[in-house]
Amino acid sequence: MSTILSNKIQHNMNNVILEAKPIGDIKGNFFVPKYQRGYRWTESQVRTLMNDLWENCKQETQKEYCLQPVVVRKRGEGDYELIDGQQRFTTTLILLSYIKCNFLPWIQINYTLEYETRTATTAFLNNITDKRSQENIDFFHIFNANMCIAKWLDDSFGDDINKKSSALMRLFPYLLEKVKVIWYEVGDDEDPVALFTRLNIGRIQLTNAELVKALLLIKSEDDNQKDTRQERAIQWDNIEKELSGDKNELWYFLTTKDASAYPTRIELLFDMMAGKAPGEREKHFTFFWFEKEIKEHGVTKIWEKIQQCFLQIKEWYTDNVLYHKIGYLISSGSKTMAEIFQLAQGKRKSAFISELDEMIAESINFKMKEGETYQDLDYRRHYDEISRLLLLFNIESIIKENVYQRFPFSKYNTLEWSLEHIHAQNSQGLKTKETQLLWIKKHIDSVKSVSEDGKYDDLIQKMEDVVKAGNANVRGSFDDLANKIINALSEDTNYAYIDTLSNMALLSKDDNSALNNETFDVKRNMIVDMDRRGAFIPYCTKMVFLKYYTPSGENQIHFWGQKDREAYIKAMENILNPYLALINKTF
Repeated sequence: MSTILSNKIQHNMNNVILEAKPIGDIKGNFFVPKYQRGYRWTESQVRTLMNDLWENCKQETQKEYCLQPVVVRKRGEGDYELIDGQQRFTTTLILLSYIKCNFLPWIQINYTLEYETRTATTAFLNNITDKRSQENIDFFHIFNANMCIAKWLDDSFGDDINKKSSALMRLFPYLLEKVKVIWYEVGDDEDPVALFTRLNIGRIQLTNAELVKALLLIKSEDDNQKDTRQERAIQWDNIEKELSGDKNELWYFLTTKDASAYPTRIELLFDMMAGKAPGEREKHFTFFWFEKEIKEHGVTKIWEKIQQCFLQIKEWYTDNVLYHKIGYLISSGSKTMAEIFQLAQGKRKSAFISELDEMIAESINFKMKEGETYQDLDYRRHYDEISRLLLLFNIESIIKENVYQRFPFSKYNTLEWSLEHIHAQNSQGLKTKETQLLWIKKHIDSVKSVSEDGKYDDLIQKMEDVVKAGNANVRGSFDDLANKIINALSEDTNYAYIDTLSNMALLSKDDNSALNNETFDVKRNMIVDMDRRGAFIPYCTKMVFLKYYTPSGENQIHFWGQKDREAYIKAMENILNPYLALINKTF
């Protein structure tokens, strides 16, 4: 819904009726004014609707299905102007007419459509025939929609008339009882042409949030003060501001979803309260949930629940431990905030944290081959598992080591992430002369730093000659020279560890690309430079390249050696051990 329409509603809620109404409860005549175009649905749209209806209808537990909002204005008793929602409304009437004319003649159809531009349409909808289908463009499309329904039945049930009849006997009561529209009835003083224009500029949709807002701002019998609705509107705006502020920190604590996809941020809160699942296909699921809850408990109680829910989230957000544990579960894709919120209901904080810990432990309960441990996790076979484990390692390290900073979920959830080899074993991917020369140039200082007693003087001279000549193939191939450089900057030439957990760190995809194919010493210098320039380097990744995990007596700054790898794995084990104990796993 547009901001203009939203503001209009706020000032005129006494004259609005908003509810989920089954097709069977819709009665009267609906006038389609000339400012709307005629009926234009295609075969594809009709078939999609029929498939949706049948898929929901044939299930043992039938789910409600929404035909989207219908905006009307009452003209008299049982007489409405249909401002928006004409296309699906007409298709539903065509379907009902088809069922009545071809299979169930005794059924009652309780509403009619009248087009201002073509007054004969009402009669045609009651008796859709090929003979009159060419009279005008509306009749043509109505007839085609009718034929699409017949074709859908043929495609679904063949020539078996009994199967078709049985299917429609099942579909008809479902259509009346379970198929609903969001009935949006505006007051007499609303300008229908202006409202239609606002709704149809760029096809602005009536969102769950704005529809729920309308429910909450309609005058309620349980409002005990004159200014209650105005207070709710102000409180709504305050929640919206908090969800949009602080550089989206609160938002990305709640979800990994793109903030720009939610023009009304509070809708995420509503989805969470309604328990909307990630794969929920019903677009207005959340509205239906709130409409039912408000009918049952009243506006005042539901608004109080909304405020309590938001305060609960803010409490978690400000609690350092809960912030990191919940943030991990959401950022790793292990749980949604809706699932966590439902879990928390009625629990003491200690019990809630215990359940969070169990969910976190289960998130790293990876399936591995018999005899394998976490140290055997491999870059090529366990990319996602290593990524998740390192994310948890970073977040838990911040909690347990009392780091002054909080993990920035707003940065993590808006960047693409990848695994970085702490030490590279080859120079694959360096195919152009320019990239080869740059790679050699970057490594000159590092080779000089390990050239004790002139051990690598000849190699350094060759590197400098190549850079000076501007040709990576001077005095031998690039691959041969690169291998010598890598060997000089490696503790040994046994690279069995190269794709294992002990040689992996978490880094954003862009930063990873910048470091690609570099040896440890060069990467370390680049990481320090990135950190100095304000790039987001995850806490543990920074600790790796600064050699914080390696005891000082075993620390050799230019290599990533066996002692470093052992110390790195030991640090992971110490940090993650409480979770490993819950799932009977060890490093």
